[in-house]
Amino acid sequence: MSETKPVSIETYFDLNVKTKQEAISKIGAYLADKGFVIDVDAFVADVFSREDELPTYIGHNIGLPHSKSDHVKNAVVVVGRLNNPIIWNDDNQVDLIFLIAVPKKSAGDLHLKILAQLARSLMHEDFRNGLRNLDSEEVKQLMYDNTALGSDTGGKL
Repeated sequence: MSETKPVSIETYFDLNVKTKQEAISKIGAYLADKGFVIDVDAFVADVFSREDELPTYIGHNIGLPHSKSDHVKNAVVVVGRLNNPIIWNDDNQVDLIFLIAVPKKSAGDLHLKILAQLARSLMHEDFRNGLRNLDSEEVKQLMYDNTALGSDTGGKL
């Protein structure tokens, strides 16, 4: 029997997009193809609704869009790597996106715990460099090793 992780990690590299809207829509469609999202249009609308409240640029050329949504089946974080930087908000450019998708019905504040874990790890330059330079499997392992996202014992989450 395979181990079930409370938060899955996916990668979507070589994103060739020109806008934040296009990037989030493409990653949303990817999540729908992978079975994490039930209704891609409604999920993407939920992400943009959150993004409209407060843009999710966090520095270091990273965007961190997220949503608790009724249209998400299982919690997932997608590491998206862009071919070319795009404007996220104001004059801030991103070349790395973490899209966090959490079911609205999930217990407690899982999305906030994920955000906190990522924020702690993203403060470290070596972690950010790994995300930008490693292959897909290595990035997934880096994420699991440096956050508690894959821990089913509670870990840091």
